[in-house]
Amino acid sequence: MKMSLKWLNDFVDVSEFYSKPQELADLLTRAGLEVEDIQNKAKDFANVVVGHIKAKDKHPNADKLSLCQVEIAPGKIEQIVCGAQNHKALDKVIVALPGAVLPGNFVIKKSKIRDVESNGMLCSLKELGLATESDGLFILPADATVGMSYAQYGGYDDIVFELKVTPNRADCLSHYGLAREIGCLINKPVKNPEVQTQFSKDKTTSEMQLKVEDSENCLRYCGRFIKNVKVGPSPDWLKKRLEALGLNSINNVVDVTNYVMHEMGQPLHAFDADLITGRSVTVRKAKPQEKFKTLKEQDVTFFGGELLICDDKSVLALAGVIGGLNSGVNEKTTNIFLESANFKAMSVRKSSRKHGIETDSAYRFSRGVDPSQTAQIMDRAVALILKVAGGEAFSEAHDIYPNPVKKVAVDIQLQTLTDRLGYAAEANLFEQFMKGLYCQIEKIKDDKTNPTYKVTPPLFRFDLEHEMDLVEEYARLKGYEYITETLPLFGQTPARHDQNYITQTKMSQFLRSQGFHQAFNYAFTSEVRENKLLGAQASLYTAMGLQTDDKAIRLKNPLNEDLNIMRRSLFTDLWKNITENFHAGNSKGQLFEIGSVFRADLHGGVNNYPESRRLILVMWGEEFGVYASQTPLVYKLKSTCEKLFQSLKISAFSMTDISQAPPYLHKGQCAQINVEGKNIGYIGSVHPVLLNEEKIRVPVAVMEIHLDQLLTGQPRPVKFKSISVNQPVERDFAFVIDVQKKIGDLTREIKKSVGVNCLDVTCFDVYEGDKLAAGQKSVALRVILSGGSESLTEAMINEECKKVVLAAEKSVGAKLR
Repeated sequence: MKMSLKWLNDFVDVSEFYSKPQELADLLTRAGLEVEDIQNKAKDFANVVVGHIKAKDKHPNADKLSLCQVEIAPGKIEQIVCGAQNHKALDKVIVALPGAVLPGNFVIKKSKIRDVESNGMLCSLKELGLATESDGLFILPADATVGMSYAQYGGYDDIVFELKVTPNRADCLSHYGLAREIGCLINKPVKNPEVQTQFSKDKTTSEMQLKVEDSENCLRYCGRFIKNVKVGPSPDWLKKRLEALGLNSINNVVDVTNYVMHEMGQPLHAFDADLITGRSVTVRKAKPQEKFKTLKEQDVTFFGGELLICDDKSVLALAGVIGGLNSGVNEKTTNIFLESANFKAMSVRKSSRKHGIETDSAYRFSRGVDPSQTAQIMDRAVALILKVAGGEAFSEAHDIYPNPVKKVAVDIQLQTLTDRLGYAAEANLFEQFMKGLYCQIEKIKDDKTNPTYKVTPPLFRFDLEHEMDLVEEYARLKGYEYITETLPLFGQTPARHDQNYITQTKMSQFLRSQGFHQAFNYAFTSEVRENKLLGAQASLYTAMGLQTDDKAIRLKNPLNEDLNIMRRSLFTDLWKNITENFHAGNSKGQLFEIGSVFRADLHGGVNNYPESRRLILVMWGEEFGVYASQTPLVYKLKSTCEKLFQSLKISAFSMTDISQAPPYLHKGQCAQINVEGKNIGYIGSVHPVLLNEEKIRVPVAVMEIHLDQLLTGQPRPVKFKSISVNQPVERDFAFVIDVQKKIGDLTREIKKSVGVNCLDVTCFDVYEGDKLAAGQKSVALRVILSGGSESLTEAMINEECKKVVLAAEKSVGAKLR
């Protein structure tokens, strides 16, 4: 946001800072309005002065050059060679002296031109960068002061601040608003701008009809009719003010509306009244598919619900954002209807974002504009329009303001400031600051040590609503440097760390130690992508312990269409991570993510959105090389899963086939995971059809777990027992079972049957061949037995071996080979 120091001086005396602008910049920055840059326009015209041609002669060595004796300061004459033809003796001209740097990085130096010394250059406006075309030297008026800096003479000696205004300080998006802030900081009075008070007997209400159909989004609408204006170029002072802020001059009427917006912070719009059908203006909501062409010749199709300014036939403006081409002021305009309105910030922000139209007007309305000054600022613009374009302003302006906005008073004790800031607050200083901020302040309890105040903030301060806001104002206006560094006293024992967080962190560390990288994705995802992968099969996921919905929760105001729903599964985004990595050349990798998924829960007619945590692991690609393992990828992932469970002290887990797999899993290569009697997720290979669609030519394995269910009862207590002094006993068994039977069921039943004396059961060989009957396989198991503190006798060992054989026969029908 650019602010002109000269413009600010119209409202508050800041002349003392002309020579030291950095001091004012530091003052504003300390108060929370960061000054990012200071542009001293006078530096562009350094060593450029007003000169007086005392004599003009022909150049002795060139017919088209003249030799001038120019007074560049009282009593100081310099010889300058000039090639222009439109000057004569006694003319006042612009002189660039040696050391001046003109546009294009053209440095003026003492030189010799055709063997004649020249100590400067006489300038045209084009050479100074002030015009695109020039017929010769720019001749100044006869009363121009010789030797005066041209920056000062021409009004180009302004200083412009580039401010970073935070969203809560919309009141500082204007020169008058910033002047109020500076006046409070330096304790100086602030002048009000002049407004038009004299109007003709003709009435605006008779000339123009006005109707506001949506008073919720149009809080206030003011309008005044001005007759017989003469549209043309703006005067020099108006152009220079706008150009100092980087704005281009359009015409005198439009320039005034821009000028007042930057001066007062209230966006305005001037309509060509003769182009308003029926001389009737209506503020209403847009209809779906309604068309509109903006002043910038953009074609807009409305979605429906946007706030519009319309006449009897067409749309005149998108309220608060931009006017229409069909009613704009041009050189043929003679009658105007001047609009000054206050639109709800949310309405303007939505309209601007939906259609991608960003304007200075939308920028201000989106942050908040003071509704109490709408009419006065309109008449400020009327005064300037009459000054620069003439005309006749009609009386009885429209002013529709059905629900005046009011501020709620805030009660605050002086002791509250002292307690919060850590130093003694001063009552006189607090009162001075509040009055400087245009707050109404009343002392409701006159206690010498701790008075109580009732403070009513002004309407333009949208950020002052609570007593802590007033504490913040006192702190920033006095200076944050007065707040001492004091460590707070802790009178209570610090809260214990969240155990789930600790366990989750340990899991992350474990998985990283297994070669996995952690992924962090948004909780939002793409509806199209997720529906394609997951489908509408909520019951299928619920059966696996991953409760979800057939449809995801859709966002009302998504960042974009790729992030328009709350995710139901972590796989959607991890799949995107896999495809992007693979196509970027990472043909092998391992990722995991711990995150939340969301579902809708309609209970008693109220929408609840419970979230649950999930853990997902993915592996893709195959090892390469002489010693590369040929183990299928899904088994490697299964191994990682088992190690993870063991690290959590979970021993009762199993993986069983599922009859119906999610669409993205390969049937026959997936299983559901059961931990301590509960289904908590799945593990499997990604379907080859999906791999083919994404042109991924390596296998991909995935595992997704309901983390809240997995961590139930964590952390498990650690039990210690002394190491047995007795040697463990190993016994090998070979059983013949049907090929369909699972070895896991066999080993689990053996452990259960033998009990505490069974240290471990390991399968070390599986054989299928012609020495066995068709449909059978031989499974070799090693059982390790220990009696703990008691030494196992031969009889006891034989008894345990019988239990192993009986358990094998009972569980899977195994026969000892």
